Order: sequence, then C-alpha cells, then structure tokens
Amino acid sequence: MALDCYEIEKWVHEKPDEVSVLCKRFEELDDTLSPEDIARAYVAQAYMGDGCSDLDFNRMALDAMMKTGDLENALRLAWDVACRNPFNLDALDVLLRIVPQQHDIWKVAAWRFSRLLKAIASTGDGISTLSAFCVICVQDEYMFMRAALEINDISEQQLVIDGMRSFDCFTVTPCNHYIHPKIYFEITPFNISAL
Repeated sequence: MALDCYEIEKWVHEKPDEVSVLCKRFEELDDTLSPEDIARAYVAQAYMGDGCSDLDFNRMALDAMMKTGDLENALRLAWDVACRNPFNLDALDVLLRIVPQQHDIWKVAAWRFSRLLKAIASTGDGISTLSAFCVICVQDEYMFMRAALEINDISEQQLVIDGMRSFDCFTVTPCNHYIHPKIYFEITPFNISAL
C-alpha cells in the first residue's frame, strides 16, 4: 500500500504526540523501526513546521568549505543541522563524507542516512504518479536518485499536477538500480502551487 501524504498530514494534526514519539525513536536509532515507520516520520516533517527548511544550511557554501579545506566549520554546520533535523539527508551526506568511519558521529549519520533512503524507497517504485516515491524537499529527490538509485544522468524535470497532488517527473538514463526512463516523486507535502 502506498504512503498517503494527506493521511500523514491528518495524523500530524490529530496525534502530534504519536508523531513525536516516532520521530524520537528515529533520532535515538531504534532498530525496531520499519522502513514504513521511518517514512511516516520523515513525511510528517513536512507538516510539522520547518522539517526540511533548514534555512541556515547552504549546501553550496558547505561544499565550498570542504573544497577549501575548512572541514572544522563544515563539520560544525552539518552536525548542528543533523542535530536539529535528523531527517536532513544533505547534512547526513556531508557527515558521511568528512567524518572518519570509526567515529560515533559517522556511525549515527550512516544509520540515519541508510534508513532514510530505505524509507523513501518503501513509499513507492517511482514508475508512475500512482506509485511515486514521496519526498519532503527537492534536495531529497536528487540525493535519493544519486545515493539510492545511482542515477547520474537527468535530462529533464517536469512538474505534474494531478488534482490536489503534485509530482516531479524526471527523465533519466536508466541504470542497473533503476531501469525506467522516467522517475516520479510525489512532492505534495511541500508544493504549494498545487493548492
């Protein structure tokens, strides 16, 4: 059964305590969480205020810090964002790139990053709007395509509005992990143009 964004929005408003407990379990690296549980907590972030809008997290500035060797400030920025929002794939990706694997921070980032990718994968198969992967921000579309599906060649992106739901459709070069020429992401949780 596909994840329903509107059902999650209703759940966030009706049972915020349940949402908080699920998010806390993810933050505490609870191995008993299923990919579907994590997907619900992840999508809930879009309806809880500023879930994916870490405004002070500028990935381009952070990449520039890393390129110039300012790893201390890059680490500080990525860790601060990951502590405020353990669902931020960009911050987790940076931590995985600059923290040594034997360090506890790397282990936390690796656990969260891999579980989030599996959670997004559990929301669909990306083949159509009926089975689109669900994400809560544009950056996560690109991170998921690169890190989970190993898609490196995107030739086109198109917004698709279907009633009250909205999707991004990417034309991609098929690869071993994704053999289709198009991939769909439901972006209803953050696309206000469909309202």
